[in-house]
Amino acid sequence: MANFCTNCGTKLGKNDNFCTNCGTKIDKSDIKQNRLVIGSMEKKKAKEELKRVVGGRLLYNKTFTGTLIHNGLDISSTGKAIRLQVEKEIESGQIKSAGVEFRVNQLISEFKIKMEKEKEAEKKKLEMIDEIFESQEIKSQIMKNKIDQKYVDSVKAILKDKVIDNKEDMGEDEIKYFIKTELKKEMRAQEKRKREEQERARKLEEQAKIRKEQEMIRREMIENGQGGYCGFGCRHFHEEFLDEHGGVVGDFDSGGMFEYYCDLGHSAYSGKFCEYYEK
Repeated sequence: MANFCTNCGTKLGKNDNFCTNCGTKIDKSDIKQNRLVIGSMEKKKAKEELKRVVGGRLLYNKTFTGTLIHNGLDISSTGKAIRLQVEKEIESGQIKSAGVEFRVNQLISEFKIKMEKEKEAEKKKLEMIDEIFESQEIKSQIMKNKIDQKYVDSVKAILKDKVIDNKEDMGEDEIKYFIKTELKKEMRAQEKRKREEQERARKLEEQAKIRKEQEMIRREMIENGQGGYCGFGCRHFHEEFLDEHGGVVGDFDSGGMFEYYCDLGHSAYSGKFCEYYEK
């Protein structure tokens, strides 16, 4: 970096001890301070140039954003990354004001190349996922266990989110392991649902059997004259189901109760017979 006389501003040679113009003695500490001042001014100038090329911190200029969009880059994340990188290089003295615009454009190109490489890698990963799902090993497991296609599609979607959105670095073996693990989960869930359905069917069958047995007992009682008709011709096995407030609901309610009545108005008891019942 060139040195200058602190008295008259004349440019000095590297080994000059006196100014060749005014004869002022050169103080080496002044030269060092001069360098610091010039360096600080250059950084300020470079930062102003960065603002001109890129824009403010919150609002980028149209040329910069247009270039990002044209190259398929994200305005927010990529724009911020480029600005921070150039600011860092200005602060460390790596670039001067004259090189700011060139460096910005260089970084745009670098980010574009990086993005294209990432997209190509993502494409290959997606193709790998599809190929694994189509492999005989996985297809046979899906068909053998009758796993629903909707579930298979959901596993595939989860995998693609991991690779694309979360950018997880998963190799072929890891992808296979993930698929097999998820399929085993569904197989266990299917077995559980099957057991639950069998249990529901068993309970329904049991309830139907109980109702059938009760109906047979009721019919036998009527046929044998038990709880049928007394000498007055009144029917006894007469029930009305009531809710918890005593209102007739017409059928049994889990929250209610039932009572017995004589069709002719005779007093009825819990034994289902009126006071005129004759054995």
